[in-house]
Amino acid sequence: MDPVYPFVVKSRHSRRGDLVARVDDAARLRELAERWPDEAVVTQPFLDGTGWDQKLWVVDGRVFAARRRSELAPPAADARPAAEWEPPADRAALALRVGEAFGLDVYGVDLLDGPAEPVVVDVNAFPGIRGRAGAPEALADLALRVAAGRGR
Repeated sequence: MDPVYPFVVKSRHSRRGDLVARVDDAARLRELAERWPDEAVVTQPFLDGTGWDQKLWVVDGRVFAARRRSELAPPAADARPAAEWEPPADRAALALRVGEAFGLDVYGVDLLDGPAEPVVVDVNAFPGIRGRAGAPEALADLALRVAAGRGR
């Protein structure tokens, strides 16, 4: 079966500088395979977005959020770093449902605006929550509560 273009190729393991690329044709796919020959990847359909990723992080039921310029967006003058963002209630509820589905207390969810509703494009069970007010305290509270519950 031939691939349906365009699609996105991502490194299976999230880390700085990992592979995230749009593939529009077989030539691009060959180029990526040659450049990243041993990289374990996942693919997903390409979703044309606004150029901004919606990042939601959850720590013990508390939702923290930011918007970040998409790795797939073309370079722009408006390439500022992650910015505080208050997600609509339906997006926060979706992030909480993701944690319930996977049994997670600490995780990240990346959303894009789909044609009719938000689309989850990534779930990270070990997220890097940087610069979100209250997140370090929420994580510390969870760690202390879990440790106390285990008698340690």
